[in-house]
Amino acid sequence: MQNNVTFEPVKIEEVPELVRLRLLTRIETYSDIYPREWFDGFDTAQSEEKFRKIASDSDQNLLFINVDGKHAGYLCFGKEMEKTMPENSICINMLYLFRAFQRRGIGVLAIEQVRNYCRSIGHGRFYNGCNMHNVAALRFYRAIGGKVIAEYGGHENRALDQTVFEHLI
Repeated sequence: MQNNVTFEPVKIEEVPELVRLRLLTRIETYSDIYPREWFDGFDTAQSEEKFRKIASDSDQNLLFINVDGKHAGYLCFGKEMEKTMPENSICINMLYLFRAFQRRGIGVLAIEQVRNYCRSIGHGRFYNGCNMHNVAALRFYRAIGGKVIAEYGGHENRALDQTVFEHLI
């Protein structure tokens, strides 16, 4: 377990750094799943615009996950952002950790952030989607007690293949 892990809200002026992290974590996580064009054609300006909106949205919590003061990943949770999620639910909309920081208890700490938020607003459950081909993430969500409630697979574009988990508080 990490003693030096912090979760810091992303400020608008830090969005370019978050977008840099997004691209790097995507390459590391999905290079065997997504087509190479998704990384080569990554639209930084569009991603920055999207994250500026999320960072200023009161229904979202957008956080850097820091270890020893350095960015190890990021977490976004709040009102659902994807159509595959139950309507009016609380969801983990994004959770990414660099591989070097995985399997060290940091993901469990991130989940505890979401659980605490749900408790504070009186929600007894939350949800997340996970790419069906991301074996490590699927294993993690199952290990923390996530229950599969839906699967959307078989797409020609493997990025669209999703498993939906429900987590009870």
